[in-house]
Amino acid sequence: METIKTFTATTEDELWQQVATDMAQHQDLLQYSAQLNQGDQTIYFDIDIDLGGGFEGGFSSTSFLAPVPGNPSLRFHLHEQDWVNEIGTVFGLEDIKLGDPEVDEAFIIKTNQPDTLKALFADPDLRAFLLTHRDCELELKHHDDEGGLQLTFSKDDAILNPAELRQVYHWLREVVARVSGE
Repeated sequence: METIKTFTATTEDELWQQVATDMAQHQDLLQYSAQLNQGDQTIYFDIDIDLGGGFEGGFSSTSFLAPVPGNPSLRFHLHEQDWVNEIGTVFGLEDIKLGDPEVDEAFIIKTNQPDTLKALFADPDLRAFLLTHRDCELELKHHDDEGGLQLTFSKDDAILNPAELRQVYHWLREVVARVSGE
């Protein structure tokens, strides 16, 4: 199991300089886990690559987890739209529309508060980020075993570029701040 690296800084620039420097020291990066502490917020991320072997195919993934302070009531789940989900919508699968045709076509969206979620994603920058990660899964839900409300981002692809990882981190910080009212 990969050791979780811990980075602490007062600014996002300082934090990601530390992460980029550390990641550059690893030639064959197959697993990487980090705890990122900026101000009073902690975000975790994990990269996992399995090359497979023999008759097995490999896999890769990137995931982020951001605890959400307070107790906001909003919950949501966005995941990639595919043909299975399109069939599901015919049979009554819930699929909220945010009002942006590209986002609505790219994702199946479930939420307990459609108007609140529409207001959150009214920001064109937040929507643009989603469209660059059409194959991601994004979820805001309560996790009993991890203790509290968490925003998670996951993707079945390893993001190895620190600048791209930083974009995900920045986006998550922005969503957490808006959801928690900070």
